[in-house]
Amino acid sequence: MQQGARSVGAAALTYVKKEAARVLAEREGYSAGVMKTVEFAPDKIVERKEGMLSFPWSARRGAVNAVKSAHGGALSTLADAFTRVHLGAVTTSAKLTSVSFEISFLSAIAENTECTCLTRLVSLDVGNLAFMDFSFEDEMSGQVFARGTHVLCWCG
Repeated sequence: MQQGARSVGAAALTYVKKEAARVLAEREGYSAGVMKTVEFAPDKIVERKEGMLSFPWSARRGAVNAVKSAHGGALSTLADAFTRVHLGAVTTSAKLTSVSFEISFLSAIAENTECTCLTRLVSLDVGNLAFMDFSFEDEMSGQVFARGTHVLCWCG
């Protein structure tokens, strides 16, 4: 089993950006719709320390609930999409299937807050299981709004 964070590297980061652009360009599908609503831009993806990727976005009107904070469903959708894009660059797998998804909401993300979703590959098992961690954070203050784990099976 491979464990720990690994550097994504320039070539893989280019692949991440291309894959994110492909997902964003889809005409159908909930993920693309939410990504567009929060003004996500693939060219703003950057690698952070220890192989973590940063996916910046903004909590916009179409992705907030009645109390003007980011909707939990939108956060779950973004975490799913961003962890898949990250893992796709590491495995170059065409097929990724969710096995388990867990998210803990720690505090509300107010409308128009500039956020980032940080993703990290925790382990890549020989049994084709990948464990991804993610967190939604305010890049300026470092406040963590939500975090979780996404376990995926990859083939290819």
